[in-house]
Amino acid sequence: MSTLRFQIQHASGRQEQITVEAERALIGSGAHCEIRLPLDQAAVEHILIQVGAGGVFAQALNFEPSPTIGGIPFTQAPLPADAVLGVNQTQMLVSIAGDVVGSAGARPKGKTNPMVLILGMLAAVGAAYMFLLDQGAPPRVEPQEYPKLWDQTAPTCEKSPGEALGFATEKRTVADSKRERRMFHVKDGVDAVPLYETAAACYDKAMDKQDADQMREIANSLRKELDDDYRTHRMRLQHAVQVTDNETARKEVRTLIEMTEGKEGPYVTYLHVLERDLKQKLGRPS
Repeated sequence: MSTLRFQIQHASGRQEQITVEAERALIGSGAHCEIRLPLDQAAVEHILIQVGAGGVFAQALNFEPSPTIGGIPFTQAPLPADAVLGVNQTQMLVSIAGDVVGSAGARPKGKTNPMVLILGMLAAVGAAYMFLLDQGAPPRVEPQEYPKLWDQTAPTCEKSPGEALGFATEKRTVADSKRERRMFHVKDGVDAVPLYETAAACYDKAMDKQDADQMREIANSLRKELDDDYRTHRMRLQHAVQVTDNETARKEVRTLIEMTEGKEGPYVTYLHVLERDLKQKLGRPS
């Protein structure tokens, strides 16, 4: 595994160094990004950095504003030596295990065999060519761990016994509405489960066992159904990627992004990067 080192000069002038032990790193304002920038400097996902056989490559994921290499906007390109990687007023130097790549002002510490430099440049050009051609492949290997749709802690009723019944009825009404809308917006179904569980807890506090049991039964049934759907959509996405069915993959990844809205982790990052890749492949606007 490679170690990426980012030396960052923020818009305020503050300097920061971040090390990422990975073959790739996302730069953006999203909480899941390895290099997280302020909201006024970057989109949720702005640049994808990947380590290839010929060095480091950068892919623009957002163009408002366009990121730059050496002051020149790019879509996807290798990071040449002695070049500044920039987004908005933020600039950074990128290096691998101490060897500067895509950096400004860096100088080699010792002499390098010219033949080694030539071979390295040829390898970088070849890797960049393959990188640009390989638009149908997923941007990286799918993580084997998936975020849970719900927290493991069961919701509790924070109301007093006198307020619990009215609060339970309110949560039940909202949950019923979300459950009805889940066919059009799957996230509503995910959100309905803890609402039913909260209603059940408050019915318990109000000593209404019959309604409490009914809410728990609905919550458990909906939870199982959505967990099955979650598994099915992941399998469909895996198959679509394997057979390069980009239209199906786009639909499945969109559904999975909606189901995991608000979650973080490698799988959520994978979904967002794959969606960007598919939009470019299919010619859809970002």
